[in-house]
Amino acid sequence: MEIRRIQKDEFQNASVLLREMGKVEEEGFHQRFIEIVESTDYLFIGAIHEEQMIGYLLAQDYGIHLRLGKKICRLHDLYVLSEYRRTGVARMLMVATAEWCKSVEATWLQWNASKQSVEFYEKIGCERLTYDEDKPEFELEFKT
Repeated sequence: MEIRRIQKDEFQNASVLLREMGKVEEEGFHQRFIEIVESTDYLFIGAIHEEQMIGYLLAQDYGIHLRLGKKICRLHDLYVLSEYRRTGVARMLMVATAEWCKSVEATWLQWNASKQSVEFYEKIGCERLTYDEDKPEFELEFKT
């Protein structure tokens, strides 16, 4: 298993997973993909197993919080093909993301989770900020 940045020539492979995740606006999709892959403000990584992309994670460096003076990153997507769930793939993607957050000197990684993923995030030690059943919010804090 390899966790690495997704390349711009991997649109076809990555788009399969992105579409499975749901809610894809097709107009401009390929161009958005290229812009995100090329941007240093994003971490767009894939889990590769036997030359197949089986999962991905997309996070963004939001920059410095105006009042707090500390950097925030946002997790947009974490998706793993159903047949590879509960095998440690999502955990490896999250570990790589935490390392990236630290490397860009972020204080927090924040995200909203689906109802189905709450148990996973709590199991790996993520702090739940809200208990809204429809939009549970999570955070990882990196001590500096």
